[in-house]
Formats: sequence, structure tokens, C-alpha cells
Amino acid sequence: MKPVTSKKLVKSVIALAIVNACISQSAIAAEEKNTEATDKIERIMVTANRHSQDLQEVSSSITALGADDVERAGIIDITGLQQVVPGLKVGSSGGEVRPAMRGARTNEVGVAGTGIAEQIVGIFQDGIYVPTTTAGMGAFVDIERIEVLRGPQGTLYGRNTFAGSINVITNRPNMDEVEGNIKITTGSYNRSAYEGVLNIPLADNLATRIVVASDRHDGFIENHVIAGPSDDLREKNSFYARSITRYEPSDSFNATFRLDYSKKDANSEAIWGYQQIAGYSLTETSPGVYNPNATVTPGHIYQRDDVERNDEGPYDVYRNAMSLDKQEAFSATAILEWYTDSADFKWTSNYSELSGKQFYDNDYSDGGLDFVGGFGRQDDQKTISTELQVSSNHEGPLQWIAGLYYFDQEADWEWLSSTDTTGNGVADSVVVPSWGNPDHDPHTSDSIAVFGQLRYELSDDLRLVGGLRYNKDEKSFTGDTIPDWDDSAVLWKAALEFDKNDDLMLYASAATGIRTGGANDSRVVSRGADPLYDNEEVMSYEIGMKSTLLDGDMRLNISAFINEYDDVKAQLFAVACSDTTTTDTVLECVEAGATQSFEYYENGGGIDTKGIELDMQWYPIDNLAVTGTFTWLDAEFSDDYAVGNDQLRPLLGLGNFEGRQDINDNNSQFSFAGWSPAMAPEYTVGLAANYEFGLSNGGALIPHVQITYSDEYYAFDVNTPETKVDAHAIVDARLTWLINDDVQVDFFVKNLTDEEVLTRAVVHSQIVDAQPINSVQANWNDPRTWGASLKYTF
Repeated sequence: MKPVTSKKLVKSVIALAIVNACISQSAIAAEEKNTEATDKIERIMVTANRHSQDLQEVSSSITALGADDVERAGIIDITGLQQVVPGLKVGSSGGEVRPAMRGARTNEVGVAGTGIAEQIVGIFQDGIYVPTTTAGMGAFVDIERIEVLRGPQGTLYGRNTFAGSINVITNRPNMDEVEGNIKITTGSYNRSAYEGVLNIPLADNLATRIVVASDRHDGFIENHVIAGPSDDLREKNSFYARSITRYEPSDSFNATFRLDYSKKDANSEAIWGYQQIAGYSLTETSPGVYNPNATVTPGHIYQRDDVERNDEGPYDVYRNAMSLDKQEAFSATAILEWYTDSADFKWTSNYSELSGKQFYDNDYSDGGLDFVGGFGRQDDQKTISTELQVSSNHEGPLQWIAGLYYFDQEADWEWLSSTDTTGNGVADSVVVPSWGNPDHDPHTSDSIAVFGQLRYELSDDLRLVGGLRYNKDEKSFTGDTIPDWDDSAVLWKAALEFDKNDDLMLYASAATGIRTGGANDSRVVSRGADPLYDNEEVMSYEIGMKSTLLDGDMRLNISAFINEYDDVKAQLFAVACSDTTTTDTVLECVEAGATQSFEYYENGGGIDTKGIELDMQWYPIDNLAVTGTFTWLDAEFSDDYAVGNDQLRPLLGLGNFEGRQDINDNNSQFSFAGWSPAMAPEYTVGLAANYEFGLSNGGALIPHVQITYSDEYYAFDVNTPETKVDAHAIVDARLTWLINDDVQVDFFVKNLTDEEVLTRAVVHSQIVDAQPINSVQANWNDPRTWGASLKYTF
């Protein structure tokens, strides 16, 4: 552990003092509360424990957002949640989402030679697991609520809820009446969007709900090679449709059938990052001996000699090769529920398909044909899952839930390159190269699980919660040279809940979680990487309080946690000898000009985190609503976290950066000790307020302002100055005009102050002119956008 500075100690003491004061004040206020007062805070029912339960009675750290919360915050996909959920950061690059929470982060994405990327924070749509980072960017339309659970959710939700889970619950069909809404949106960057919802009762016990949405805009990143928006990056052109049909023939049985379809066709900004912002390179002091201090070059370090123009900024670039991001997805879900005298039964089954293709100009310039012919990937994923859940349904001191779960996924994939058939040095077609898995061999992933959780009332005020889950996972990989991977794990949770009074619950819990391991690509295994890497594991401890204060005008929830992560996987880009049979060292291969760079994964060591999270909703006066969030997080790599070996040298181009390796000792590993994992700011604070001004005709004007402040942090695990994100505040504003009960007009601005914030950075290894370099590739947030929408509800 790195030493605690006096500044950091003072901040920590202040944070703890604030929390202690809040806890003390909440206890006093709860004791003095007039029980006959009318609460303004709505009681929110959540399904965090897989059955309906009051938010304030769940012994977990949860943020629950209703439909109005989602609309006011302008949340249209998962990336918007970080503005309103304490402890959650959502990075992104290309068509991939990279959630991070409590010091755990998502590095690898999509499907490639190293397997099927799995999220660090599990994403669920109506109980169905969204299996990859590519599928995690789906649209949020006709949402009932979103529940974000912090901390491992391994017992009820399974593997890959390592840091938490995001549960998106959509509106179910209404059996009683025809209803719906139509919404159109226009705005900056030629945005045009629409969404429509139609609920139709087909019989007394049968109804269907249909949702259709489209959203398009020009690219936020202007590409100046071609005049006009046709080649601009990060454009959007998406379509989404959903139908949910529900059948309720009796009080003891119902069936729900859901179909989803989505399609996207846009210009991509790149899988790892669309801009080069710096590079590190080595220089020889004598044959085979290198200067330990790397040369740092701002901007693009390996662009071609024929490049005409350098990028002007994060949103003004020059790219002469094609760029694309095409995704198409289909999903079918059936949910059957039975209610008997002894127990309730729920059977959920899903089949999903996703096919996608991403490609970008990977020399990041307007020079000639890309130096490896352009770069991208395509994959076709098919997933089947089914779960049988049984739960108690009677009064008594013991409540329980148990279940069986099965998951099967197959992903065919290829790397993509480009060709130049015109002789003008510009990529004009996308192909699967000879090295890009042209045989279309798949990756597969299979998982089975048995789980159970109980809640036992020891007394009127004290309850015990306990859960167990057994997981068995198997994976196979492309080609015959990579061994299959399999492992099993037993996960558990234990918690105590104590009701000090009707409005204050205290709890303490301990829980475990895993994120499944996998295998490395055969090419990098032949050059020294371990064939398999292990599960990542977490041991989590949490204490918290759920309180309703000020005569029901405030809800204040606070949690404090310690997470101990073991066998944490590092995403590494390393230099190795080109010849797999050579006995030369990596440095000798560098001297001979016979090296290549590869991506691989390695269990580097542990991450230790601790923190405090606060979630508040308050109605100080009539018509005024205030919400606030606060997070303090201390997360760092353990002292023994080191990677690399004598055949694979990650981050070689950094030289002896901060003394973390000895560049001239081929047996030296690279140390991450004391660095912060990606997307882990020490402090974040959120504050939002809206006030409803009543109009004489019965309508209303509701201004809404939301400010989210983040302390400095790093956008990648390698904490170089270029990956550092400075402290910043994001400001969003919205004005809602409720003309009447049926018509609503909204005017909104996102990122009002036009802050430029890294959402992802990678310190990537390259070989240029036979020398190893480390280039810093960056992805930036959206610039300021604005718009207006008209919604008619019927």
C-alpha cells in the first residue's frame, strides 16, 4: 500500500466525519419523526433480491431510478447512468461499453482471439443477462425503472456481477385500456429521433405493448478529409423495436413473451480509442543497451511521412480510410409464472443473436493506406439461457428463494483488414486477412448454476440474510492449440438487518464474487504467455443505513465498504520475438529488428479498495425536489501486482518509468504497485434540482439542473500523465413544459460547459522502424449537444 499523505488523510477524516454526522442526525430525526405525517418520498419497490421488496428494506447499496428520473436526466443508454448513480463510471470506445465500480473496471471488450469479453458490472434487461460489452449499449425506451446494485451480486445474479449489476425493467402490458405515447426529438448535429409506444388489450386477460424507436445524428467528431458530415466519426443511425405480450388466464398463472430487434449503421470512432495523444520510445546508448528514460513525444508518434495535417483537437480529426460500426440484434424471451399454495414458480428462457462489424482507420491520419491495412473485427454471437426460480409466498419468519440456471453462448469471429484496389493508397474494401481467423472458428462459453437465498426474522427488529451459489463454467477457444478452460466456484453472502425504528434500518454484509477466467491467443502463448488465466475473485464487506428523515421529506442511504480483489486480470500489450523458436532475449530480438507486439491477459495481483457512498432525495419545500450523491473511493493495485516475463515485455517503450521496471534486465517485470485502476476517482459529487411552477391553465414549467463533479482519475490502469483525467464538472440542463396532461415539451442541453473528458485510454505497444514504442490512444466524451422534444400521451 502506498503511504497516506497528510492531504489525503485530512480528506478522508472530513468524509468520515460527514458520514458520521449524517448517521447521527438521521437517527435523531427518525426518533423524533411524527408518524402521522404524510411522506413526500415515494416508496420504491425493487426486485434486487429477485422478488418485490421495498428499497429501504434491502440490505444492499442500491440506486433505483423511475421513469421520470430517467427522462429528466436525459438517459438514453447505459452511459448516462454515471451522472446519477454514486460510485458508477461508464467508459466507452467504439461500439463498446466499459462500466467500472468500486475499483473494478472493464478493460477487454467484444469478441476476439482472447475470447468473449465479459463485463465487470452485469447488465440485465427484464432479468435476461446481456452477455457482452457490445450488446450493453442498447437503447433505454419505455422504462419502468432501473436498479443499480453496487458490490458483488454473485449469489442471486451469478458470475460476472463482480462489481455490481444494472437491472433495466421495462413497462409491462396494461390489461385495462389502450394507451401509449409518441415522442419526436430534434437537436444539434442534425439529430432526428422518434419513439412510439402502443398498449393494446386484446382480451380481458391478454394484452400487448409495442415499442418502436429511431435515433440518428451526424458525427460528433468532425473528419475534415471530406467536406460535409459523411465521413464524420461517432454518428448515430439506430432503430429499435420491442413487443411484450402478457397472458393472465387466472390468478395462479401468467405468461409473458418478449421480442426485441435493434439495428445500428454508423461511422465508428475505433475499438480502443480514435486518437493518438502521445508516444513513448526507446533510444540506444550502446549496442543492445537502452536509455532508461524514454523519449516522450506529444501527439501522433507513428504517423506516415505523407500525412498532410495533424488533428486539431478531440473533435476535429483527419482520417482518410473508411470507418464503420454495424450491429444487428434479435432476442426472444418467454417468462412463465405459477402461484401455488406452497410456493411461487418462475421459468425464464431467452434466445439472443447479435452480429456486428467494426472497422477504423488505425494509422489515425490522412496518410496513405493504413500500415497494417486498416483494422477491425466482426463477430456473430448466439446465446441461450434459462432459469427456474422457486420462492416462498407465505407469511412467517422465513422467506426464501432458490433456482437453477443454464447459459450457453457461441461467438464466431474474425479480424478485419482493408485493401487498396485503386492504387491511390486509400483503403476501399474490408476483408478477412489470412491472419484474421478466416476459418470462422468459434469461441464457446457454458455455465450452470444452483443458487438459494433466505431471510430469517430473528425478532421483530432483527433479520439474518444468507445465500449460496454454485457455478460451473466451461469455455472453448478458436483453434486446436488453445486448451479448453473450466472452473467451478461457490459464492456466498451473509447479512444482518436491524430496524432501529420504522424509518431507519442498519445493515452489515459480507459477500464474494467472481469474474470468469479464460485463455490467451495461441500466437501469444507460443511467445511466452500462460495459456490460461484464472478467475478474478472479490471479498466484499459493507455496512450501511437506509433512512427516511424530516417527516418523510428526505430519503438518505449511506454505505461504507471494503473490497479485496484477487487475481485481477491485466490487459497488456507486449513486445515479443517474432521467431517462436529463438533462444534470444526480447532485447536481443529488438536489437536484431525481429520483434512483434501482441495483446494478452495475465493475473497480475490484487486491488484493495475502500469507500463511502451516499444517495439522497429531498423535498425541502413544496414543488422543489433535490437529489444528491457522494462517493469517496480509495482504490489501488497491491504492492505485489507485477506482469510480464523474459519472453513477453509489456510496456517496454516506457523505459524505467517511475522505476517500475529495469529496461535492460530481460527478467524484469513491470510493477503496477500503488497505481489506481482505471475509472476510479477519489471523490465524485452529484447534485440535481427541479422546481415545478404551476401555470394558470393547469400546466407547469419544470426547470431541471444536474451537476456532477469528479475528482481527477486515470482512464487506464497504466497511470501515465497522458491517461490522467483532470477534475471536472459536467452540467446538464432541461426545461419541461407540461402543456396539459397529454402534451409535454422539453428543451435540453447536455454537457453545457463543453467539457472534454477522456472516457477511455490505452497505452498500446507498437513496433515502428524495428523499435518498440508505447502509444497512448484516447477516446473522448461527447461535446455539448442540445435539442427539443415533443411528447403526446394518450
